[in-house]
Amino acid sequence: MILVAGGAAAAWWLTARKPAPPAAPRSAAISDTAARAPVATRILVRVVNGTGVRGLARRATTVLRDFGYDVVEYDSERDATRATTQIVVHTGHREWATRVQRALGTGALEERPDSLRYVDLTVILGRDWQPPAEPFRP
Repeated sequence: MILVAGGAAAAWWLTARKPAPPAAPRSAAISDTAARAPVATRILVRVVNGTGVRGLARRATTVLRDFGYDVVEYDSERDATRATTQIVVHTGHREWATRVQRALGTGALEERPDSLRYVDLTVILGRDWQPPAEPFRP
């Protein structure tokens, strides 16, 4: 008898519960379609922290992934303190670099064709890049 009542209460609770609202994007800028990766296009990106500030490559990776880019590697330059962010185009898709520039809010574009690279773009972060505030994740 107790099992039947408990089962009925659980069934009511599951059906009466309201679904959770959809998660809000980390920032309103993520909805910027000119900064997002093109639909059905995989853009491989490498992020390098050139600032000397720990954790910025990881934060930029999160930002770019939120915009739909496939960041396949992130790393830091040793003893580097770059002033400006640089976006290096390896595969000739300058329009992709322009989208990444818009997603990050900064970056000078440079073309260095390199067919041996496995990435389309390399982002070298400089001190001019300011990461967005991170949401609290308990």
